[in-house]
Amino acid sequence: MTIDPAVLPERRQLRWHLVHDRLYDAACELFVESGYLGTSVDEIAERAGVSRKTAFNHYPRKRDFINEWGSRRRHHALHALPEDAVTDPRLDVVLRRYFAELAAINAEERALTISMSFGWRESGGPFDSDPHELIKVFQDFVNDAIIREEIPASVDAARTGVILYSSYFGLLYDWCDGTDTVPPFDLDRAFAQLLDIVLGGLRTI
Repeated sequence: MTIDPAVLPERRQLRWHLVHDRLYDAACELFVESGYLGTSVDEIAERAGVSRKTAFNHYPRKRDFINEWGSRRRHHALHALPEDAVTDPRLDVVLRRYFAELAAINAEERALTISMSFGWRESGGPFDSDPHELIKVFQDFVNDAIIREEIPASVDAARTGVILYSSYFGLLYDWCDGTDTVPPFDLDRAFAQLLDIVLGGLRTI
C-alpha cells in the first residue's frame, strides 16, 4: 500500500494532538487524585503511556498543564455564547453569558477547578509574568462596546479587562474553599453581582 506523502503531515499532526490530549487528561486525573504539588511529570507520563521526554516536548513546564486548562476554559466559554450574544453583541449580554458559562464549567468540574486553581497559585500565578489571555478576552469585549458607542470612549478597556480578570480569580479562589463537592456560595450569582458593579460603573463614566 502506497501512502500519499501529502497525508503524512496530517497523520503526524493527528498523532501529536492525540498524545497532547492524553497527557492533559492524565495530568487532570492525577491533579485531582494527588494535588498539583503531589504529582510529578514522570507520573503524568506514565499514566499517559509515553516517555518523560515526550511529556516535556508537549508540556515543557508542569504549569503548562494549567495554562492548557485555562485555554480550554476560555475556548469553551467563547464558543458556548448563544446566538443572541453574536447577533446582538451588547456588552451586558456578552459579559453575562460569558461569565455564566465560566461559572457552569467550574461548578461542573469543581474538584478539577480546585486542583488547578490552587496549583496555579502554588506555581506563582495568577499574578505572575506570563501573558494572561483572559484579560485580552475581556479587553476585546470592552473595546468592541466602545467602537459601537455603547460605552464612552473614555473607558480604559485594558484596565477594565484587568479589573474583570482580577475579580474573576478573586471570587474563584474564595469559591474553591470547602470540600470538592460543596461550594461556600453560588459562583454564578457572585459573578452576576460583580458584573452589576462593573457595568453600572461603566455607564456612569
